[in-house]
Amino acid sequence: MPSRDRSDPRSADFLRNPLSALFWWGLPLAVGLTAEFLPLAASGKILLWAIALAWMGVGCARNAWRCHRLHCILATPVLFLGGAATALVALGWTSFGPQAASYVINGSLGLALLAFLAEPIWGQYRTRRANPL
Repeated sequence: MPSRDRSDPRSADFLRNPLSALFWWGLPLAVGLTAEFLPLAASGKILLWAIALAWMGVGCARNAWRCHRLHCILATPVLFLGGAATALVALGWTSFGPQAASYVINGSLGLALLAFLAEPIWGQYRTRRANPL
């Protein structure tokens, strides 16, 4: 098993490993998109999207913890909140209208993608600062 250089955050980045990227982000997107074609009630399809968003949030949270990737630091709360809001819509606990699920799902995915725009400005990886105490 190859050893990872802990001083280089890229070595721990899930997005640099195609299988990890496929597992954490490709698979949930495929499930969400496929759900649209399954013979499920609308609430079931929306719940699958809620699970997919939460799954991607876990992937981003783990990646942010492992390598401090800026995109993942920013996208984690977006994906978790999007998953929670989507679940609320699926359970009928909101009154935002018939397109609420579409707005929440597309908004969450769009904001998560926009988080990549921060990396060219502030860098891909954040460094931990030493505790001054």
